[in-house]
Amino acid sequence: MASEYHRLAVADTGSRVAITLDRPDQRNSLDFPTWDELDAVMTQVEQRDDVRVVTLTGNGPAFCAGVDFAAIGASLEVERGSYPGFIRRWAHIVDRFERVAQPTVAAINGPVIGAGLELALACDLRIASENAVFAMPQMQMGIVPDVGGTSRLARATGDAFAKDLILTSRIVDAQEALRVGIVSRVVPQEQLAAELEEIATAIEALPWPSAYFATVAIDVGPRLDPRRAADIEAIADQVMLREQGVWDRIQSFMTAKGLRGLEGSGD
Repeated sequence: MASEYHRLAVADTGSRVAITLDRPDQRNSLDFPTWDELDAVMTQVEQRDDVRVVTLTGNGPAFCAGVDFAAIGASLEVERGSYPGFIRRWAHIVDRFERVAQPTVAAINGPVIGAGLELALACDLRIASENAVFAMPQMQMGIVPDVGGTSRLARATGDAFAKDLILTSRIVDAQEALRVGIVSRVVPQEQLAAELEEIATAIEALPWPSAYFATVAIDVGPRLDPRRAADIEAIADQVMLREQGVWDRIQSFMTAKGLRGLEGSGD
């Protein structure tokens, strides 16, 4: 898989696909070929049942500086006066990081700006180094964040903070991003790779497709009444409890805790 890409570095272990935005000289900004390669790699992930987790990070000091406006200027000129059709495609590509069955984990290693932040927000988990800063400056150009950033930021942080960040275009440091819910962990820069490895390894070890069921329940549950949300959880466990491997894990867990065993419960 890795040899097919020029804007990305892709490592495929079978159970994990690790994507690195790989334009460090351009601060990993998103030009047309980068969008195409993100689309291609996620299309392949969607078609596989061996992959358990997808990770995303950036090469160099930045995670992603957003859209490479210089590279897309010609297309914007062609489509002046109409909504550029490629933006709808970009939104679809970002959606793939949220909708794919496998959990997606973004390790934000540095500045993440504009569409780069919108891409990170589509991932299930986001961790950051202390060097990371966050901004959505599109409004300074008169452009509304347009690949899902308004809704995903509001879901992550609440409406008030989302409006604050988007309308003022201010820059947020990693600690504030942690406090408001953009990321769930902040670690020193030199520890970010190890933190990502720990998270990805833990997800890989989960019995499939429990991670998928859990992320769906978390994503959908808050939009439902509590009873319907609990129904989703129950349906997921009805599926998982048909697997002998799950009963084996329950037995091992209870034995480790010194609790009564479940011999015969999986028959």
